[in-house]
Amino acid sequence: MRIKCNKCGSHATIRSSEQPSTEVKRLYCICNNIQCGHTFAMDVTFSYTISPSAMDLPQDLRAKIKESTPMEQRALFEGLSPAMQQAG
Repeated sequence: MRIKCNKCGSHATIRSSEQPSTEVKRLYCICNNIQCGHTFAMDVTFSYTISPSAMDLPQDLRAKIKESTPMEQRALFEGLSPAMQQAG
């Protein structure tokens, strides 16, 4: 990830970070431009899911997927599609 200083536009270095929650990471940064020297904090946040996690699937289904061939996996997911469309 490249961070830019919002004062001068130069690249900045992440000096440290903390994670106040599972969906937020706070980055403490310093501008690399010695004429600027701006130090600042930025928050990186979770926005939304693009593709659901396999961890959301029941354990028995995850085990079955792991043991299946790619063709069998496709058939399993095609069987889930109508249920997933109804849920959305």
